[in-house]
Amino acid sequence: MFPAVVIIVTCCTAIVLFLYKYTTYSYKYWKKKSVISATPVPFFGNIKDHVMLKMTQGECLKNIYNDFPNEKFVGIYQLQKPTLLLRDPEIIRQFLVKSFTHFTDRGFLYDGHREPLTKHLVNLEGDTWKMLRQKLTPTFSSGKIKNMLGLLQGCGVQLINYMEAAIESGKSEFEMRDLTAKFTTDVIGTCAFGIECNSLRDTQSEFRRMGCAVLNSSASSALSKIVRVFFPKLFKALKLRTFPFEVQQFFLGVVKQTIDFRKTNRVLRNDFIQLLLEIKDQKQPKNADDTAVELTEELIAAQVFVFFLAGFETSSTTLSFCLHEMAVNQEIQSRVYNEINETADKYGLPLSYEAISSMDYLEQCLKETMRKYPPVQALSRVCTKPYRMPGMDVDVDVGTAVLIPVYAIHHDPRYYAEPDTFDPERFARDGSARPAGTYLPFGDGPRICIGMRFAMVEMKLALAQFLHSYSVSLSDKSCARIEFEPASFLSCPKGGIWLNVAKR
Repeated sequence: MFPAVVIIVTCCTAIVLFLYKYTTYSYKYWKKKSVISATPVPFFGNIKDHVMLKMTQGECLKNIYNDFPNEKFVGIYQLQKPTLLLRDPEIIRQFLVKSFTHFTDRGFLYDGHREPLTKHLVNLEGDTWKMLRQKLTPTFSSGKIKNMLGLLQGCGVQLINYMEAAIESGKSEFEMRDLTAKFTTDVIGTCAFGIECNSLRDTQSEFRRMGCAVLNSSASSALSKIVRVFFPKLFKALKLRTFPFEVQQFFLGVVKQTIDFRKTNRVLRNDFIQLLLEIKDQKQPKNADDTAVELTEELIAAQVFVFFLAGFETSSTTLSFCLHEMAVNQEIQSRVYNEINETADKYGLPLSYEAISSMDYLEQCLKETMRKYPPVQALSRVCTKPYRMPGMDVDVDVGTAVLIPVYAIHHDPRYYAEPDTFDPERFARDGSARPAGTYLPFGDGPRICIGMRFAMVEMKLALAQFLHSYSVSLSDKSCARIEFEPASFLSCPKGGIWLNVAKR
């Protein structure tokens, strides 16, 4: 019996030692490069609180960021993955803009064969990304967005009609994130797919249901995303999915049906699918470099899908965060209301593109909202060509992950005095300048969000239409300080945002 106990103890000890060595084998990487680094925890590296769903990625990185106030960059470990955390605005600008050719990719896994919806602009890499970006950029020009304004105005009218009916029925308290998500789902549905989603009226809307399925923030979904990022081979081996299969079938089916219907009936609309179809039908020169990217139906579906994914959730949370701050800061809400009235008096209703563009203070409020609550709390890049840090004896190897801690930078008092205070005046046109690389809600450089202008027009119009008719105030369910949902990969308010809404 004694030898058996010895054997068991020896085996257990060997297993523990093996696991310890396996999970810490890379933890000398930054020391060998003479880079200041945060002390890692076995297996978790420096992101234990994020992996254990105690805080968001942005909040986790903010703690590391604050621990090294005098460093321009810090070596960290995401589990076993050596990662360079950038702190200095000039270096951030260098990586995202000036030396972009060394950091073109985000390093996100995608499988165009098994999961065709993942082959979209956010995930694509190298020349494929570059060629597709060049094709898609004209679809988000000011002129194209202007042509979609009627669709946006229609969704705003639906929102006002819904609110009027709800308030007349005696309802006064609303969960704003759910409300704005239904609104932005309708916006993206009509502007991307040319489909009336009716999410505000139809509680069983398929588009709304699919949106919720895509952004499921359950622990199991979060775990699947962690495996996808850090153990891609295991992700494929276990046949895990980035999104539920029904989501893939739904969006592929909707895009195919829409394309077939338009071709058969010669239907034209000022929406995203129409613009993509026009690009697809354009004749390319035989020797053109970009003929390697053919806009198939699946590729079109992937681009429309990411437009839906990025467009409805980020815009809806920003709108709900902004309305929350309006409720907390009534004097700011009053100033916005006065600007909306003055603009309506000057340009008339419905608000034109020029009218929307003229509302500077409303835009400042949105910018400050995205400063305080950036939709994406960290930007990811991966080194694609050997790179030497400017003026330093530090080489960045190909394959090294890079993180830009947007949430931490946006809350750094060196760039934003009293960062927890909501102050739209920070973004006044005659306000004090801050270093480039310190405001990154849409990213920066060639991979800056392609739909940035569309998002700003959509959100400004939505707020103008809403606040022109209704005021918001804190309810009994309101929390003055918003907490984020740790399992969400975007900034998501835990427990929602409850506000009282009253007709003006």
